[in-house]
Amino acid sequence: MFGRRFVLIATIVGAVGALIGGSALLLWPEADNWTEEAKACVGDKYVGFWQDNGKYSFKMDFENNCARKIACGIDVTVTSAKGSVKDHGTVIIPARGQTPSEASYSIPTSSSSGMAQTARNCRFV
Repeated sequence: MFGRRFVLIATIVGAVGALIGGSALLLWPEADNWTEEAKACVGDKYVGFWQDNGKYSFKMDFENNCARKIACGIDVTVTSAKGSVKDHGTVIIPARGQTPSEASYSIPTSSSSGMAQTARNCRFV
C-alpha cells in the first residue's frame, strides 16, 4: 500500500515538475534565469554568527538596491570545532522602496564561531 502511494506521489511531483520546471517546484531559481545584473543589485547588510536566547546561527541580511523584486538561491556551509552544517534555500528580496526592503536567511549552528562559505545566484521575479 505504501509503495503504491509513494509511486503515485512521485509520478505527480515529476509531472508537475516537468510542466512548470523542476526548480519552480523547489522554489529554486532556474539556472538560465540567473543574471549578474540581479546579483549585483543585492547588498549584504549583515553576514555573521548570531546568538539569540542561547541558540546559535549563521545569519545573512540582504537588501535590494534595485527597483525590481529579486529571488536568490543561497548555498551555505558552516564549519566549526563542533562539526559542519550545510544548507541551501531561497530568499525573496522585495524591491527598493517597498516595505520591508530587506530579507534574512539563517542556518542553525552548534557554535557561535567558525568558518562559513556562502554562494548565491539571483534572478529578477
